[in-house]
Amino acid sequence: MADYKLPELGEGVHEGELVKWRVAVGDVVKDDQPICEVMTDKATMEIPAPFTGMVLSLEAKEGSVVKVGQTLIKYEGAAGSKAAANPPSPAAHAPSSQHAKAPAPASSGAVSAAQVAIPATAVSLGSKVTAAPSARRFAREMGADLGMISGSGPNNRVMREDIENFIKGGNKSSRPATQTRSVHSGGEERIAFKGLRKKISEKMRLSKDKAAHFTYVEECDATELVKLRNAAKELGAKQGIKVTYLPIVMKAMVAALKRFPIMNATLDEATNEIVMKHYYNIGLSVQTDDGLTAPVVKNVESKSLLQLAKEIQDLVDKSRAKRLTMEDLTGGTITLTNAGSIGGLFATPIINFPEVAILGFNKIFRKPVVKVIGGREKMVIRDWTLFSISLDHRIVDGAVAAEFMKVFIPYIENPSLLVLEE
Repeated sequence: MADYKLPELGEGVHEGELVKWRVAVGDVVKDDQPICEVMTDKATMEIPAPFTGMVLSLEAKEGSVVKVGQTLIKYEGAAGSKAAANPPSPAAHAPSSQHAKAPAPASSGAVSAAQVAIPATAVSLGSKVTAAPSARRFAREMGADLGMISGSGPNNRVMREDIENFIKGGNKSSRPATQTRSVHSGGEERIAFKGLRKKISEKMRLSKDKAAHFTYVEECDATELVKLRNAAKELGAKQGIKVTYLPIVMKAMVAALKRFPIMNATLDEATNEIVMKHYYNIGLSVQTDDGLTAPVVKNVESKSLLQLAKEIQDLVDKSRAKRLTMEDLTGGTITLTNAGSIGGLFATPIINFPEVAILGFNKIFRKPVVKVIGGREKMVIRDWTLFSISLDHRIVDGAVAAEFMKVFIPYIENPSLLVLEE
């Protein structure tokens, strides 16, 4: 029997939350197979097995905090596995992604492969189909119904190969499809508070505890913004790039931030210094199935609208596929959140601490407004929106927020002015 301990997760990272087990007691694990997911302050990592063997026990519960060097699994391993042959790689050189594989330390106490028994039973998670968690995850990702797949493993256990064959059309089961769990009226349901949802909670609480929030809202004629976006959308489509309003808004933010650099700053409480940032890395709030995340678009000031559109598209795709790297998630100087695609008049966003400002871009809607045309007032239909900016009142005064909006809004109403900022 041997112990597998949590390896180094990165420089200065000493612990993480065990979000999900990818294996169960009795599973036979192959070398380099993901065994669990661990979330740190920066990202979620897949932890791979550095051995081939059978899981004897899981030494930590999902949702618990595990420290580097703490035993995760006890197992019977096969001799000559990579864990015994290779020393652990330094954490500083490990790939760092939202699902990066962490380096694995060496293990001892291995037994021969012939001694590793195939388990007779498997974990069944609320259905009659038996499959390992890794197989269930693969089925979910591929949109395959386990209830329709014939298992080739012991006790009809569904294996990854069975799922692959099913997807190709070669594995059809005569079993009825797994029934959807019915929910009766009344009663309660408890859901584990862990993973990204818990990390969001911690960051939001930290922001509210530290920053003195206030929000300033201003309305805006978005007619020219809509026109420019429509033109850019056609141009981008020819290059396979999806163009949204966000690149234009980001460019307008940079133009205004250059006039009010205090809003592109952070407060270093350890040294009692305000850190002014003379570069513009804009975090973008992205909603995923697991919750909100904020990848960062770097050096917005030096990129074209189409370059920004492509980078935003890539970051959104990576966010939803859980492939963000540490580099994607760090270095932001201010954040842009876009709730307008969902609806609502405006929101009061929470600052992405330790930044001092977050800009909310809200829905665009049509409304009648009075405009002076040819010296006369006329009623016209315009595209309209509101922008809401939340700031840390310890650093930014209300008057500064108002002045910032007076500079920012004209760039949205007349985006051609951004050419003068290039």
